[in-house]
Amino acid sequence: MSTLAQQAHDEDVREALRAPTPADAREALAYWRARLDGLPRRQRAARREARAMVAAWEQRVRDAELERWGGGWLGRAAGAIAVLRTVGAAMAVRRLLRVAVPGKLVIGVLTVVMGVTLLAGVVLGVILAALL
Repeated sequence: MSTLAQQAHDEDVREALRAPTPADAREALAYWRARLDGLPRRQRAARREARAMVAAWEQRVRDAELERWGGGWLGRAAGAIAVLRTVGAAMAVRRLLRVAVPGKLVIGVLTVVMGVTLLAGVVLGVILAALL
């Protein structure tokens, strides 16, 4: 291989191994989030891949911002803010509710509400039957 071809090859390898810019990383993250939201539930393998890519690109966005702003608290804060900027409002609310309200609590509250409603119906039926 000639020296010129070797230099071109080395430059291509360096470019391929370079970390993405913050803008490119955010764009890729937005793509994978849109893909995940657009896939039907029955395509489990594709959704699994999209979830894995979202997690990977979130990390790449954090890393790109960390590299841009430095390794201190400013870089970590910029990375966290950059990831949050790519999340839509509805997704942010869903994530917050998923963390703040456990599923077992929701099921327990719904069970109690349904039980009280059933008991109130039975009591109302007994009262109406006694009056009529």
